[in-house]
Amino acid sequence: MSDQRGLTLIEVLVAMTVLALVVGSLLVLIGQHTRQAAALEDRLMARIAADNALASYIIAREEGARVDLRSEEEIGGRTIYIEIGRSNAPLEGFELVEASARLSRDGQVLASYQTIRPVGGLAP
Repeated sequence: MSDQRGLTLIEVLVAMTVLALVVGSLLVLIGQHTRQAAALEDRLMARIAADNALASYIIAREEGARVDLRSEEEIGGRTIYIEIGRSNAPLEGFELVEASARLSRDGQVLASYQTIRPVGGLAP
């Protein structure tokens, strides 16, 4: 029987391989988490922008002011592109208003808010 101390070359290589797999998996998970956090932050900023645009539209219409149906808003270091869409609501005398927010002019809609508001001589 020999008095051998330490690890053999094969044991060291196996341990390094296992360690490399663990570290690689952790890096992939961290990358996915970072991308998801950034996407969540983009959607949150888009929701804030769409909500602000819808509220601004309603206030401007009630005051009789001219309203831009397309605009840009700077929120959280991002430029959010807003588009307001209007259509007839199922009830006569009301309109359906939708505010959509995107990170680019032709990009995917990240947030959208809708409301029905009275038009004409109806009380708000």
